[in-house]
Amino acid sequence: MINRTSLGQLISTAVFYGVAFLIFLKGMEFLDNEMFMHAYISFICALLNFFAGMRFAIANTFQRIKKLLK
Repeated sequence: MINRTSLGQLISTAVFYGVAFLIFLKGMEFLDNEMFMHAYISFICALLNFFAGMRFAIANTFQRIKKLLK
């Protein structure tokens, strides 16, 4: 079982979500300035940071699927 209660894990999760939000906003700014390649790269980075913040939920989902397949 994954221990989600440590302070370090909570801080890193909050930072991942915060950075994802800031990168998304920067991507929207690039989109307004018609810098499409920068915008798309920013959106991909924001999505990856969002997934990093969801790492415990993703791990739980994979563990449940693994149990169902056994």
